[in-house]
Amino acid sequence: MGKARAKGLLVGTGLMMLCLLAAGTALAHLERPSYWPDPSADRSISPAAGGGVPSARSLSSAVVRTAQRPRSRRRGSRRRPPVFAGRVFAGRRRTSAFLTAAKTSPRTHVRVVCQGSQSLSLARASITQARTQGFRLRPSQLVTKLTRAQADRLVRINEALRKMCRFSSIQAAINASGNNDRIVIMPGTYTEPAARSKPENDPRCNPSLQQKDASGDPTPSFEYQVTCPHDQNLLYVAGRAVVGKPLAEPRSDRRGIPKQELGACVRCNLQIEGSGPKPEDVIVDAGDKYQGSGPEAKPLEHAKDVVLRVDRGDGFVGRNFLMRGGAEHGFYTEETDGVLLDKTKFFWNADYGHLAFTSDHQRVQNCDGMGAGDAAIYPGAAPETGSQSTSFYPDAPRANTVVTQCDMRNSALGYSGSMGNAVRITGNHIYGNATGIASDTLSSAGHPGFPADSAEVDNNFIYANNFNVYGQNSPVKPLVGVPIGTGIIYAGMNDAKVHDNWFFDNWRDGTMLFSVPDALTSFGGPEGDVFPGVSCATQSTGLSTSCGNRQFNNKMGQVPAGFQFPDALDRYGVPHGENGRATLSNGNDFWWDEFPSNRANCWFGNTGPDGTAASVTPSGLFMRGPNLPPNPIPDCAGGTNPDSSVGTGDVAKEAYLIDCGEGPSGSPVRGVLAPPGQGDPIGCDWFTPPPRPGSAEAARQNRAFARAAQEYEKTPEAERLRQRMDALASGAGG
Repeated sequence: MGKARAKGLLVGTGLMMLCLLAAGTALAHLERPSYWPDPSADRSISPAAGGGVPSARSLSSAVVRTAQRPRSRRRGSRRRPPVFAGRVFAGRRRTSAFLTAAKTSPRTHVRVVCQGSQSLSLARASITQARTQGFRLRPSQLVTKLTRAQADRLVRINEALRKMCRFSSIQAAINASGNNDRIVIMPGTYTEPAARSKPENDPRCNPSLQQKDASGDPTPSFEYQVTCPHDQNLLYVAGRAVVGKPLAEPRSDRRGIPKQELGACVRCNLQIEGSGPKPEDVIVDAGDKYQGSGPEAKPLEHAKDVVLRVDRGDGFVGRNFLMRGGAEHGFYTEETDGVLLDKTKFFWNADYGHLAFTSDHQRVQNCDGMGAGDAAIYPGAAPETGSQSTSFYPDAPRANTVVTQCDMRNSALGYSGSMGNAVRITGNHIYGNATGIASDTLSSAGHPGFPADSAEVDNNFIYANNFNVYGQNSPVKPLVGVPIGTGIIYAGMNDAKVHDNWFFDNWRDGTMLFSVPDALTSFGGPEGDVFPGVSCATQSTGLSTSCGNRQFNNKMGQVPAGFQFPDALDRYGVPHGENGRATLSNGNDFWWDEFPSNRANCWFGNTGPDGTAASVTPSGLFMRGPNLPPNPIPDCAGGTNPDSSVGTGDVAKEAYLIDCGEGPSGSPVRGVLAPPGQGDPIGCDWFTPPPRPGSAEAARQNRAFARAAQEYEKTPEAERLRQRMDALASGAGG
């Protein structure tokens, strides 16, 4: 659709506001025209790269004991125990042996990075602390302590690594590495002075090595990144060789990187890891002029946009280190097949802590992300391995990205993903953000994979997402406009499942689901081809979202037994309930805009604070007046008859979304969005902290919204908006 046509449709939807919401800075960072990598393994190297999530090699395998000639034994003699450098261990003296560089195969080399003897001193001190006091891998976890045996073993490994150390720069070790190699970083803070000194917009690359994206904007090509790796990045891993120029015009079919520019693996199956007991022992730092001290100190300046970028680096493994202080992103990977991030942390990266784009076979686990102006974790433009999969993905449907055992906290959003297809978020703690999770279809320009579908959110703890990032004293500068006090926003999502989670103490809404008509997708239409399987597109209405979503078996307002709020909430001033409570209600459990013709959305098997379905608050309770029941939320016969659910339209809700589309700063978009003459019918409360659920102020605000909704529904402006909604739903509005 052209921009002029889109403008006419905007008036009838009330949903353009999400361009300021979940999409956020997806519009701010520009990727080159990006393609999903071939999901099959690249067998040109051995072991093959990609084709699945790579396995991590243990730290201990980076060092081995030298072989010793076996000694003859006289009858009756006692075998001497194995020995390690003459140290007393477990009460027995051990004779000398060496821990040396492991050569697990002729194709693998280990490179050690350190800061001289200081790294070994830091390692010993951290290991001692981990043995005596313990540490938390992430704030929601209990304290972990090393046993004496574990501590002694880790000391010996670090002593051996110190002898192997030949590098003081991580980037120098990366440049020296090839396929299957390993880089071990000993404790310390690594600022990479050589990379910091490189200019931005280096004339070697800018503009000669830029390429145009689908909208015509110039973006750095893969060759640009390889030639000028520190123009944007503190650390850069080029996984493949540069062999040819990119296509003059990007292919609409984004399945497979164009062969003319797909070089051979040069750093595939690379593993980078820290050698301390915890990720904070190795800090890769792109920040400067820190406020406070310690790993969570906030940088006031940024030296580079990205801390660590892995580009087409199939089979990459990153373990046990912290990425801090990027002006945009902490970790960034693009067009990569096979990524494992384990025990990694992302602190104070201004846009995203973690950003993955058009990458497959990813797993992010045991992580901790905070301080992001957009999202702590963001896999965008994820491959079409869900309900729109094709023969390019023979094993679909499958999750292409799994985020698990992570804390996503103290950011504008814990998790976000424009066109986040077939991403699974499972077993995490998501708390202390303005909104916990947002996935959307709005940022289709530049994000292949329209529309977003098949996300799965299960078995998470999603709570206390009440962070006022819009307050004057907020330590986080927000780059998105999202509702404070909300667990999940799905803005244009199909065939998603939200199930078996604990939602509690989110003071506005547990989850929100609303439609994004096709005309609103970044004013430019989808990036690349749209594949069959869009659940709303059975009618030619210009509506591709939001249909086929199921939210079931969630515990709403219930608190797990023995739960304790993490200290990180108080550290950043996030309001929350009291420890020891069995119930902490959400402001409202489920909110749905009920857009006309949206179908097959079902909420079933969910239980509220009293453990029954009767105490679940559905579908935007505040939009009904005193003594009127809330809008029913479709159960779809327990999910067995999804087609029985069809949105009937709620004009007050759409007006509410229009108001919130003005954003926290009151951007003047109403003239584009609202019917002529429309005033301020409902008002938006998204960007001010909501009152505590159950309080007198919460009740007063609900009554005020209900009265405003009832009055608005009687106005001529409401009737015009209703007609536009109906026309769009029937196909006549396009």
